[in-house]
Amino acid sequence: MRFVTGDVALRRWSVASIVANMVLIVTGGLVRLTKSGLGCPTWPQCEGSSYVPRPESGIHGIIEFGNRTLTFVLAAIAIGTFVAAWQARGADGQPRRDLRILSFLAGLLIPIQAVIGGITVLTKLNPWVVALHLLASLGIIGICVLLFHRVSGSPYQAVSLLGDRLVKVTYGLTLLTMVIGTAVTGAGPHSGDGGALRNGLSPELASKLHAWVVWALVAATIAALVVTRARLVAALLVVELLQGVVGYVQYFTHLPIGLVVAHLLGLAVTMAVATAMVLGVRHSEGDRRLPEHSAPTLQEQPT
Repeated sequence: MRFVTGDVALRRWSVASIVANMVLIVTGGLVRLTKSGLGCPTWPQCEGSSYVPRPESGIHGIIEFGNRTLTFVLAAIAIGTFVAAWQARGADGQPRRDLRILSFLAGLLIPIQAVIGGITVLTKLNPWVVALHLLASLGIIGICVLLFHRVSGSPYQAVSLLGDRLVKVTYGLTLLTMVIGTAVTGAGPHSGDGGALRNGLSPELASKLHAWVVWALVAATIAALVVTRARLVAALLVVELLQGVVGYVQYFTHLPIGLVVAHLLGLAVTMAVATAMVLGVRHSEGDRRLPEHSAPTLQEQPT
């Protein structure tokens, strides 16, 4: 029996991890939006000495417990990714140490993220801890996109030094937008539980600050697109505009659950596309306008 440990397997594992973390972000949002954040009021147990929700916990306990169990799915995917990366070989037949490190980091963040989730419950949904929990998921998505890029030997578009800098500025503003967005969420009405405290920021001022940074991000992305004419930059601009429309509509319609969930999904997609952009569009030494470069390919090893 053959177990494919080359680029095919690792691409599949990395994509599975990206998708699973996107699902975790969406289900985590549903926990908060349905006020199920304390459906399991303790951690690592769900309630008292029980690791599963009791009947009296109702639907809130089921929703919270369901989100917790996704950690085991993520762990299984991380193990598969690491095994495939460990057995992978480059074109020269040597182990790919970079792939091993990336797969290990992605896997390591999963138990760390689970602990952060536990702290979230133990601190009664402290909004700053909730924000960190979301950012950890986004970090895993970014690492897995990098892993996919490395294992697939994806070509990059060579651009001028100005284009490279604009792409990096765009990526930095993307990350800043996400961080500020979590602060907006922490100031808003969807706390995850009726009694949970908010972060004390003015929801209106936080939303306006978030909007200003978003407009700066869109402007930087347009500038990067004009200079580079890169497809990945164009893709990010499309995602940003869609996110902006959803964000403004949800703000003026007082945050309906469906739109908030769509915005969370868009957030995860934005992280993936932005990371792919910063990896796939960069300066070529000497400003040689080369069409593409490729990383070393992997060999498929039978076991």
